[in-house]
Amino acid sequence: MSCMETVTVVTKLAHRLQNKTSELHQVNAQLSLLQCMYKDARAKIGALKAENKELKRKTTSMARFGATSFLAFDSQREVVALDESTGAGASRVTQGDKKKKRATEEAIK
Repeated sequence: MSCMETVTVVTKLAHRLQNKTSELHQVNAQLSLLQCMYKDARAKIGALKAENKELKRKTTSMARFGATSFLAFDSQREVVALDESTGAGASRVTQGDKKKKRATEEAIK
């Protein structure tokens, strides 16, 4: 093997090593970004779990005190709304929502 062939082979190896090093830096940067995203996602999950636990506690508490009539289903928005007015007002809201739901179902038919 001549000196020129050896230099060529070493130069090619050096270029390959540089390319692999560059790829490694890119992968490390991606890894750091993904680790930050994972950490943020875990924090959000923790916050949502805490919020869910608090909502379950409130729901259980309201159910124990017979406040289930305060919950009304809004069929148009598909959410549960909490009416904090008096019990009589809450029943009227619930009945009104039932009428709206029936009217919506009839309109669909």
